[in-house]
Amino acid sequence: MRLLVLGGGGFLGYHVAALAHRAGHTVTVASRSGRAPLEGVEALTVDRHGDLSPLDGRTFDAALDTFSDPDAVRAAARRLRDTVGALGYVSGMSVYHPRGPAVPDERAPVRRPGEARDGDPLQERSLDKLAAEAAVAEEFAGPVSVLRVGIMVGPRDPSDRFTWWPVRLARALTGEAPRTVLAPGDPTRAVQYSDARDIAAFAVDVLARGQAGVFDTVGPGRAQPLATVLEGCLEGVGGRPGDVEWAWAGEDALRAGLTDVEEEERPLWFPEDQIPQDAIDSSAALAAGLRFRPAAETARDVLAWHRERGSPDLAAGFTSTREAELVRRCVSGAAPTG
Repeated sequence: MRLLVLGGGGFLGYHVAALAHRAGHTVTVASRSGRAPLEGVEALTVDRHGDLSPLDGRTFDAALDTFSDPDAVRAAARRLRDTVGALGYVSGMSVYHPRGPAVPDERAPVRRPGEARDGDPLQERSLDKLAAEAAVAEEFAGPVSVLRVGIMVGPRDPSDRFTWWPVRLARALTGEAPRTVLAPGDPTRAVQYSDARDIAAFAVDVLARGQAGVFDTVGPGRAQPLATVLEGCLEGVGGRPGDVEWAWAGEDALRAGLTDVEEEERPLWFPEDQIPQDAIDSSAALAAGLRFRPAAETARDVLAWHRERGSPDLAAGFTSTREAELVRRCVSGAAPTG
């Protein structure tokens, strides 16, 4: 397959390009920087808000677009309609109506202008994603696949919200940080997230088949308790059950104690007030071949990537002092944290 990735230097786009290249496909990325994300991948310099002419005269079997600007997405779909066989677009689970079913599937109601509550941080970006979904369906002549993603984690995740856990746990195992680890909310609460590499593999597979449709791609495809995910992270960094003491804090107490920390700067899965659904039904994508790796594998690879990038600072999380303060304030009967 000759695959065009619009983007390709960041997070999901990078993993799509890398996986497709390793699978033997011919990969071209188009981005403003014009830099190839890895050896053996062609790069084109393309301005999504301006000059798309580097795409002229080029044909591809498939293309993937991850952009959120609906006008830019429409322009690209129109440009590629006669030169690309199949088109994929990456949308998000936030498009579902906040007053819809607790576990929506692809048929659930979506957001509409003017219906969000005041201060809903997802409304504007979700409407943009829905407009972009409509644009690719209207402008592109061939099969269109829409992947609605949720919280994506894994190597190269710029948010560091999942990365916090393997890094924090590794520091506990080496004695660099306390072995009492603040843990958020109810340990039995089910959580959903996806390793971006699993979504990338599904995207490449769907595009290679030219399969059309809308797919929820939120993992791990089953009700996985938060405690199980965190123990998986511990296993992934070389720990065993009992190597750390989880200090489980109530979500209400954490919410009150984190008013000065934006949700995007908190580790997963502290109170996720932006997410109104209990879970997302990804059974259609699972039936079409989507698979999710275990948390331990993601944690292991994320820790290795973090060490390779040589950056001790994380974009999300707390200092040891702040974490200890939260344990004292939010955990009843907490053990000493020193």
